[in-house]
Amino acid sequence: MILDKNLDINTRFSQNIRIYTQKVNNKSDKDTIIISVSIIEEILDELLKHRLAQVSQVAELPVMSYQSKVDLCFKMELIKSGLRRTLHIFGNLVENFTSPDNNNGYGNLIVQANILELCKINENDIFNLILNLVNSAPTIEENYEKVDDLIEDIGWSGTMKFITSIISASLVEALVELK
Repeated sequence: MILDKNLDINTRFSQNIRIYTQKVNNKSDKDTIIISVSIIEEILDELLKHRLAQVSQVAELPVMSYQSKVDLCFKMELIKSGLRRTLHIFGNLVENFTSPDNNNGYGNLIVQANILELCKINENDIFNLILNLVNSAPTIEENYEKVDDLIEDIGWSGTMKFITSIISASLVEALVELK
């Protein structure tokens, strides 16, 4: 995680996206999901620990589930409701990928529906900015109007990595603001 406040937000944001991408590069779909949730959970832990330290020097963060951490971050106003919903859907994806079912990958319609919902929830300024950057690349032949338009070209796995990289970088920015 790059937390350097001396860097401008665009540089820090893109560096955190790059760090995420390096961590999941050449991993299986299941490994990518597991690594992604551990990265996100680590940032949630840092947000909660920092907020807790502001209130009490002796209090410790209790052991809790991923979903509980998301809800607590929301209740402590560390994240907004859209990000809370995004993180809950992401938690559902992790459960789908780690279940013992034979069809627990991107071919599963429930997984695909969750990814499409993530795209819909996150059609915001940050995603649009990233899409504009993607569209401005000289190697891009077709412009993308929505995040879910990427699915056709980069597939479910690539789209999931794209969304998760932005989510993790956004959470890091929340941590930078808190510090």
